Amino acid sequence: MSSHEQIKFRTEVYFIPSQGIIKSPDSIQKLNLSEQKILTFLITNYQRPVTKSELLQAGWPDRIVTEASLFQVIRALRVKLQERRKGEVIETLPRVGYQITQFEQQQTSFGADSPGKYKRLVSRSLILFSFLCFLFAASIGGYLWLSRYKHQEQAVYQTKTETWGNNKLTFIATSQQDLNDLAQKLDHTYQQYLNQTSPSKIQNVRAFAVKGNGLYSIAWCRVDEKEACLPKTDFSYTLEYHDWEKFSDFLIFEAKSYRNDPIIQTELAREPTAQVFMNYVDDSGIQSKVIHRYISKGEHDSLNYSYMSFITEKDTDFHHALSVRAAALSIVENHSPFLATAQLKPDMFHWAYQPNDYCIEDKSTALMTEARMRDDFKAKRIVYSYLLFQQPYLDLVFYPNVGIYWIHNSVKNTELFNVKQYVQTTKQPSNFR
Repeated sequence: MSSHEQIKFRTEVYFIPSQGIIKSPDSIQKLNLSEQKILTFLITNYQRPVTKSELLQAGWPDRIVTEASLFQVIRALRVKLQERRKGEVIETLPRVGYQITQFEQQQTSFGADSPGKYKRLVSRSLILFSFLCFLFAASIGGYLWLSRYKHQEQAVYQTKTETWGNNKLTFIATSQQDLNDLAQKLDHTYQQYLNQTSPSKIQNVRAFAVKGNGLYSIAWCRVDEKEACLPKTDFSYTLEYHDWEKFSDFLIFEAKSYRNDPIIQTELAREPTAQVFMNYVDDSGIQSKVIHRYISKGEHDSLNYSYMSFITEKDTDFHHALSVRAAALSIVENHSPFLATAQLKPDMFHWAYQPNDYCIEDKSTALMTEARMRDDFKAKRIVYSYLLFQQPYLDLVFYPNVGIYWIHNSVKNTELFNVKQYVQTTKQPSNFR
């Protein structure tokens, strides 16, 4: 493609190949290298369908990656190209591949088709040329300024671990007062449960609980004699402070011992690298959230993650799209009392949720925490998440603005939290014992 060429799509979005950017009336987004290669390949071969294997070769010519990486790039391109409906720009051809058929090739404002005109303009008005250069530099400078990541200090967490019978609980907070409040509330609920249920079904439980940022978040599982979580016994709940009584009643009267995996029927949600299941107790009509995670290699030992979030109606178990986002994650020096610390650099966030009749939005913890995440992404704030527990195929992660959640991985040892000193499933830091 010409260095002076731009591609206009039917969504009124422009791709400038020479700069590797997507430009719309209200934003400029830099494509990563794989996104640039795949979009360019689709445009160059617009006259025919392009197979997945061709795109894998075009996007990663010197590497072997899975189709999940391709799905991640196609999904990110759909968002950046501002598709209002699937297939508006990139058409999916079932069992074949993808194709882009509708676009317009144009010359940029300083295109090769008008060099004489441009030279005459310079000779007639050097001042105007200088002014245009200034505007261009200012716009690029503004874009770079907006692209800068904003670092924030990590909170300093305190932990306390207690043993209740054959159950072990770890409490997490930023102050001793919040640690005590959390321990007292859970102890009160536990005693109420023992008074209501005999014999107790809460046996051999490993639990973590955190208080902070207006949220309580609790995660637990039943463990075997090696302190490894038993299959289908892991749960996590996040709630706002004012919903504690509802949650306490839920633990006493409704909590289950085993869970089922939700099934989401959508082409874009196939073969995730990992899945996250989060639960909520409020009056919003939203019962839970499911997150599908996809992973590919990034630069400087980072990993590129994309996420698709779905929320579940409490009464019907129907799933609705909530958001699509992408970020680069990497392990950083760990100053926390936890197993490891990961740094998240936001890349893209698309809010997919649509107002509806089943959800009372101002009562939804799921929407509130997702909106916090959206704000972090849009402000390009670097945030941190912490590994609390790990065993093959399973991580427990604490993301302060969202809560604690289990990550069900498709591989035995995750690439992000593949911390060699914690390969053993039972090993925890000394202050967690």
